[in-house]
Amino acid sequence: MWKIMKQQKEQPRKNVSVRLEAIGGQGANSAGKILAEAAVLGLGYSGNHFSSFGSEKKGTPVKSFVRFSTEGKQIRTASYIKNPDVLIVFHESLLETHPDCLEGITAHTDLLINSTKKPSEIRFPEGFKVRKFATIDATDLALKYQCGLNSIMLGAATRFCPEIDAEILLKSFLKFFSHLEPQLKKRNIEGFESGRKQTKDFIFDESQANIQPHEKILPSMGWENAPLGGVILNPGNTVLKDNSASRKGLLPRFIAEICYNCGFCDMVCPDFCFVWKVDPQNKTAPALMGIDYQYCKGCQKCVLACPVQALVTVPESEFLESEKQHHLFPQTEIQKLKR
Repeated sequence: MWKIMKQQKEQPRKNVSVRLEAIGGQGANSAGKILAEAAVLGLGYSGNHFSSFGSEKKGTPVKSFVRFSTEGKQIRTASYIKNPDVLIVFHESLLETHPDCLEGITAHTDLLINSTKKPSEIRFPEGFKVRKFATIDATDLALKYQCGLNSIMLGAATRFCPEIDAEILLKSFLKFFSHLEPQLKKRNIEGFESGRKQTKDFIFDESQANIQPHEKILPSMGWENAPLGGVILNPGNTVLKDNSASRKGLLPRFIAEICYNCGFCDMVCPDFCFVWKVDPQNKTAPALMGIDYQYCKGCQKCVLACPVQALVTVPESEFLESEKQHHLFPQTEIQKLKR
């Protein structure tokens, strides 16, 4: 059973470490900078911030790290934060696609997840424990207020960082984005406030930690079976790749009735997601059938390129399975390759 925690004034911690787990393009790097600036420049704490990227592009996993000391103790390390006091996950899909995002959580960690699910619906590996836990549908709120996802998540983060005053954090946010137009600033302020007000802490129930952890089997590697230098054992450009975890809750919807097969969408698509019907005898021109959403990372470049609005951006939650029926490769062959 999950119970809402009574809001009690907490004693500020002497040293605080925050790790933000996100997908490139969601603003986790900016959120980490703003959080650190509020602590250091706004409140006079000592601290630092840095981020870790894979390939620096939209859609790839991003980790952002913030450390600060309320006593002014010098922060001399800029290493990976393994055991955070606060963990903020910007998209619930990371729990499945990148389970290492929960690494180092202890019974003293506060956890915030951007999710459409209620806390009672989230499942964790066996033995998992946290101090406080909350979910917020930040994606829906960002669409509602037409603001950045990091605005919502920063507002929600104030519930887990009592050491940083919400007003000071908002000032740091507006200073960081001082180049925004007044209307955009207003939207982001509204998003920040909605995140702060709609996030509620829940008492973590250990019965939710009931997933069997995956056993990691390391390969036996030595001089006899080491691969030749320069050999790519796991090419990224294969039918097995799945970009669905890169999306931020939005997808391009294809409206076949108004499409005239110009092909502009296919020209700008970085992952060749579009499925075409090709006449083997070349008597008719290729016709666009749909999108293979396994390879679509939701960049929306095709939506901008379409001259007749045959592609529109919609929330992924509104998609039906029947709309995802088109595939570049036969699914039976993909399943064989996976085995």
